Amino acid sequence: MLTDIFNSNYRCYGYRRLHAMLRHEGGRLSEKVVRRLMVEEQLVVSRNRRRRYSSYCGEIGPAPDNLIARDFKAEQPNQK
Repeated sequence: MLTDIFNSNYRCYGYRRLHAMLRHEGGRLSEKVVRRLMVEEQLVVSRNRRRRYSSYCGEIGPAPDNLIARDFKAEQPNQK
């Protein structure tokens, strides 16, 4: 029953959640017994590996052509 619950939840439930599910379904086991049974049956939760941060966004290409021909140069501040 323990392995069925563990495998049906994508091997993500630890002993606390397994204990809660067993209690919900009518089982009467303590958390320590659930932990011991998990060790005996080799039920190990697979962890997601954290990825190293990378700020690489790819190669920087040339600036696009000014197709609209907008003029962003001002002679004095606050003119445009």
